[in-house]
Amino acid sequence: MNNELEQEASRPIAADDREAVGLRPIIAGYLRQRTVILISAIISLVAAIIYLLVYPKTYEIMARIQIQDDASMMASGGIGLGDAAGVMKTFGLGGLSSGSGVSIDDEISTLRSNSLMRKMVTRLGLYAEYRRPLSFIKLYGEEPVHVICDSTTLDALDDKVEFRLTATDRDGVTIKAKADGKKETFHFDGFPAEVRLHGKTFRFERVKQRAGDVKLDITVYPPRWVAEKAADDFLIEDYSKSANIIELSCTDYERRRAKDMLNVLIDYYNQEAYDYKKAQSDVSLNFLNERIAHVMDELENVERNIERYKAANKITDVEYDIQYYAEYMRDLKGRMIEAETQANMIAMMDAFVKNPANRYKLVPSLLTSGAAETEGSAIYLYNQALLEREKAIHNSNEQNPMVASLTTQVDRLRETVFQSINNAQQSMQLTRRALEKQERELLDRMGSVPVQERIYVDYKRQQEILQGVYLILLQKREEISLALGQKTDRAKIVDTAFVKAKPVAPRKVFALAGFIVLTLVLSIGWIVCRDQYRLLRKEMKRTDTAAD
Repeated sequence: MNNELEQEASRPIAADDREAVGLRPIIAGYLRQRTVILISAIISLVAAIIYLLVYPKTYEIMARIQIQDDASMMASGGIGLGDAAGVMKTFGLGGLSSGSGVSIDDEISTLRSNSLMRKMVTRLGLYAEYRRPLSFIKLYGEEPVHVICDSTTLDALDDKVEFRLTATDRDGVTIKAKADGKKETFHFDGFPAEVRLHGKTFRFERVKQRAGDVKLDITVYPPRWVAEKAADDFLIEDYSKSANIIELSCTDYERRRAKDMLNVLIDYYNQEAYDYKKAQSDVSLNFLNERIAHVMDELENVERNIERYKAANKITDVEYDIQYYAEYMRDLKGRMIEAETQANMIAMMDAFVKNPANRYKLVPSLLTSGAAETEGSAIYLYNQALLEREKAIHNSNEQNPMVASLTTQVDRLRETVFQSINNAQQSMQLTRRALEKQERELLDRMGSVPVQERIYVDYKRQQEILQGVYLILLQKREEISLALGQKTDRAKIVDTAFVKAKPVAPRKVFALAGFIVLTLVLSIGWIVCRDQYRLLRKEMKRTDTAAD
């Protein structure tokens, strides 16, 4: 059959038949190579079986989070400002409350950021890979030895460092290190073992409850490299365009490692969001505290001005003062009328007493301020003396010595009555002057009430404005403090990291496709190479024959 192929291949083709030659003869010739195809199929089948058996089962791990907007996070504070927002903007507080919109693209970029991934890598120690000798499976949670690097070493690390660690109870710990193309060997009696390379410190510690001999390959990478690879391996996308839900997923044959990576990444995302919010809130709180102190100083000055103004103008309350002035004026008018009446009565009494025709007549009680004479008063004694004189005259005559004595007594008492009435007139005049002065002062104060009221209302308006601003600032400060105290997560966890039931690798479809492709490549490659080799040998023989 091979000779037929060679003859057919070497047979000259006519010019008319060249266009009719197609792939059919070539394919037919290849199909006759059953042995080659069978051997290639067996090799491909073995490779597919090895792939299915050796390749570790890889799963997809997924988590879902819902991004909370700032309005939802702050709404838990429960303090609404209402119309105070306009006043807050006046004092530069409008920017303290963030908008309610959420940019999912920005949040996805934050989750993919190298800084966030680097924190996750450092927290889980993923910068170090642990492998058994001649194994490509990376250990996680089962490594017998941990390598610990401080932050200075991780920041200074700019290339990978490889270690071959061998630990036995008899020989101690031997660590072979390779860094920057240079190899070094370190020996220690036991753990912990500390290796220093080019100013970097690597500390090896045995994991508790895992004794025995250890042989381990450890590779330490710069955390930013591992973070960059993790960002490429993670699939982070929005659940839908109308929802604030983000799906995070990754594939790994170590399910525990993938779940820890997703959960820690979400934790650091929430922590970064809280730290950023706290930094903003601290700035806002400092500003609010400064404004509150300033407003308190202004409010204290206004209250002191009100206190001094009220003390200087003897004001307690304007409305109360007006009512008090009206009542006091009414009472003052009554006392002035009474004083005028008493003054007229005293004048009538004075005219009655000074009238010679009434020299020895009783002073009527009607003229004594409308009240009966008090015992011991001058008028009372004068009337009593007149009564005794009239009684003596009635029993005798005016020539009687006793009547003359009583007449002399009445005359002296009459002078006393004159003096008493004069004193009463002077006292009443002073009373009238005092009442008139009080009336003038009251009228002056009542006349100045509109001006005082205007100034007082202006002070009160300033006080009320400052009190309103003070309450708004206190309210906003308490709202921010309450929101910080509650520590609401930016990412609400909808689904914690979970492992999907169906593995994503190894896949039988990939094994089948690889089997078919590898069978074709091996068989066709073998046939082509063999035919070319035979043609080359034939050409070499022809050349040698022609040379002879």
